[in-house]
Amino acid sequence: MYREELEYFKKRNGYHRIFKAIREKYRSLGRIGGVVKIDNLRDDEKEILMSHLKKDYSKKKSANIDVAKFEESLKYTRFDEYTLIDILEHYFGEKLTSKKEDLDEFIKEREEFFNELFSKYDGFRCIDWLKSLYNGTAVGIRSVNQRYIKDKDALKTDIMYVCHALNNLPVYKGEKKRLPVFASQITRNPHSFDLCTECGSVLKNALCTIMGMDEVKGAEEIAELYYSAGILIDEISNFVILSGLTAYNGDKENHVFVAAYENKEVLQIPLLNLSKIDRVISPLKKVYVVENPGVFTSLIDAAIELPPLICTYGQPKLSSLILLDMLYKEGTEIYYSGDFDPEGLQIADRLCKRYKDKFHFLRYSVEDYLNALSGESISDMRLAKLNKIESPELYDVIKEMRKIKKAGYQELILNELIGDIKQEILN
Repeated sequence: MYREELEYFKKRNGYHRIFKAIREKYRSLGRIGGVVKIDNLRDDEKEILMSHLKKDYSKKKSANIDVAKFEESLKYTRFDEYTLIDILEHYFGEKLTSKKEDLDEFIKEREEFFNELFSKYDGFRCIDWLKSLYNGTAVGIRSVNQRYIKDKDALKTDIMYVCHALNNLPVYKGEKKRLPVFASQITRNPHSFDLCTECGSVLKNALCTIMGMDEVKGAEEIAELYYSAGILIDEISNFVILSGLTAYNGDKENHVFVAAYENKEVLQIPLLNLSKIDRVISPLKKVYVVENPGVFTSLIDAAIELPPLICTYGQPKLSSLILLDMLYKEGTEIYYSGDFDPEGLQIADRLCKRYKDKFHFLRYSVEDYLNALSGESISDMRLAKLNKIESPELYDVIKEMRKIKKAGYQELILNELIGDIKQEILN
């Protein structure tokens, strides 16, 4: 217990910057020593330095202080029974440690933190994710590290919730659960895994990690990620519009699909309903996918027989991808037509990668691009998106688009699309 006389230093403001500089030097060296520099000396600091070091600082603007000599000066004061470390620890109200000591302590505490988790979850599905956190390879590791420094107890609670979630994902039982329901079962709080919460962010990044994905950010990417784990997000507004397809629940035909097909009606189906369907079939073994609703309805109007048709409304929503996945699983040939702009070509490229040998580009020649050409210019920033496209079938169009720098739209080659689909159906 330090005596009250050490309060002397706290009452004199001139010591603050001096002691602070000495403390930082100690943290660097791990011992009392070295030289510290104080710039823009104040009068109260000059007074203290003159008292300790017996030098005239009255006209000095800065001072280089030999820390060892400053400590030596204490021997000739009423504080001779204290070391400079004693005084500094009392002044700052904490133990004086070096950076190396702090790092060693940090490493030790972190080892204990993860060893406790490893011991608790050894043999469970979540163990690989825990190891990736420990090794620093998990998605979102920077955020986890920041939270560890800020509040490791709260972080541990969230990690244990996420471990429980990973061990009990609905997909393992062939089930689908809504996110609030799943969160309630895991944490007894329906909002624990909301995407806006810290715990929800940990779960999202954990799912990315165990599925071998990079961090996902867009709403559709997140919805697809959770769906692959058996967790449902946004089941109502996430819908797909289609025609000419049938579906099955087990071995039984889905009555809604059958009614729409037999009555030649367009069907709008939300993810809520689509997630309950086991199989989707195209009677023609092919399906046509278009980006724009205006093109979709025009193709419907022009058709003698209702074609197997899907509208993605721009970037495909999760519902569109799930529907196409089911068709692809049945061996359906997928024909896609979209706009001639960087974003449209990115959609086509993405779908080509996803459906591989069953995917066909519909009307993507240079001639089609020129026929669809509009007066809308494409900025260099948007054109840069073309650099990420990998499908060789799009290279000629990309080359022409970079040269002309204008967008083309499906609506301007509508007659050609109608002719293609009519011909394919007849065949």
